[in-house]
Amino acid sequence: MNPTRYRELLLALFCLTLASIPLSVEWFSPQWHLGLTLVSEPLMVLTAGALGLGLLAGWLRRPARLTRLDLLLGLHFAVLLAASLASSNRLVSAKYYVSLVLYVVVGYGLPRVLELTGREWRRAGAALAAGTFVLVAYVLVHHFQTGFSFSLSYSIAQPFSANGHTNLTVQLEPLILGLNLLLLGSAGAQTGPRRWLVAAGLTAVLLVVAFSYSRASFCSLLLQAGLLLAYTRWAAARRLLLVWGAAALVIAGVWQVMTHLHDNASLHNTPLLQEMKTVQDFSPANDSNAERLNRWRFCLSSFPEAPLLGIGPGTFPDRYLDYVHRTPGHPIYLDTQQRMNAHNLYLDWLVEAGLLGLLSGLLVLAYPLGQLARQLGRRPMPLLQLGLVVYFAFFLLHSLAQDFWQEPRVIVLFWLVLSWQRYCARPQGSAAPAGPVAGELLDKRQQPQLH
Repeated sequence: MNPTRYRELLLALFCLTLASIPLSVEWFSPQWHLGLTLVSEPLMVLTAGALGLGLLAGWLRRPARLTRLDLLLGLHFAVLLAASLASSNRLVSAKYYVSLVLYVVVGYGLPRVLELTGREWRRAGAALAAGTFVLVAYVLVHHFQTGFSFSLSYSIAQPFSANGHTNLTVQLEPLILGLNLLLLGSAGAQTGPRRWLVAAGLTAVLLVVAFSYSRASFCSLLLQAGLLLAYTRWAAARRLLLVWGAAALVIAGVWQVMTHLHDNASLHNTPLLQEMKTVQDFSPANDSNAERLNRWRFCLSSFPEAPLLGIGPGTFPDRYLDYVHRTPGHPIYLDTQQRMNAHNLYLDWLVEAGLLGLLSGLLVLAYPLGQLARQLGRRPMPLLQLGLVVYFAFFLLHSLAQDFWQEPRVIVLFWLVLSWQRYCARPQGSAAPAGPVAGELLDKRQQPQLH
């Protein structure tokens, strides 16, 4: 096959896969997981297989050299492989490991091999955004039909988590960030109709996040807003504040209308400020936090059992459930008997892959932060670097109370962002410019990434 044609077909498949990932929802049948097992994951397998076939057949060019990030990723996955071989349940660890490899191949490996251009990155971003907007529309329609309900957000988390509304909102936060960056810096988003369209899209996504009532996402969005305002010129920040204010008024109005249309007690009896105060409440009165604390304690108590390579990737949920069943008088909360991870990425690494897994994982997370560290002293900050800082900040924040390392709707985007950061950091001769500082209007020829 003609290598150019093969590359084009693979890129189209990649974009289709990205569009399908946010739509991994049980659209019709919980039994069949329609939208996940039958669509998204097979597409990822097909994409990864096509990438491997292209490399073996010589239709795709192998990377000329390994970068430092490539080596760090190789180290982390080598440690996870060793931990899987030494696992207390090799079958579970093997399934877990294969899924991690699949996600990193799709999100990081394919862009690394294809060396995507600026235009191709925009196609990939547009495909992912399109799928996410369809998810937003799906959720909003159901909310307007049935009222505010945690059960809808929980269903989006299936089958990765039996009870987790944050899984939905974490998928939407990068889209919120992207829309905020468009309002800050894209010339195309500053004209009348387009500005209104971006603002309407932002409001729609924020509606879903507001209805989810996820404390973690509320804190994360406050962090995002604070960083954007801190590293942006006042003229641009003022425009952003106006849009946020208008969106808040719309959300408040819709909320009031829904409380009258739908008889749902949770809409009336869950004050926002009271809910936010419970973030630091780990008493038995707060089921979610108390259960997290129990899982974290179990991680620390299990760590000495296998300190170097851990008990095995993916084995924590079964090990914890076995511990609960064997411990008389263990407190039973809403999520206690659910097969779930430790709800902390770093502790999951520690208990499942040992010290080596934790250290290698932290090195992977530290690499992009090290690349961005020199930008932290600049005010205003270049727009693309600001977006990367905000994204990694809220990923690290969520990782304190969640583990999305095996959640494709979150982690594929993480690998994609890592690859995009590498593209943006290439020498000026081979990559598009880093972009203006936040708040400056962009010329379309100078800054193609944001259009």
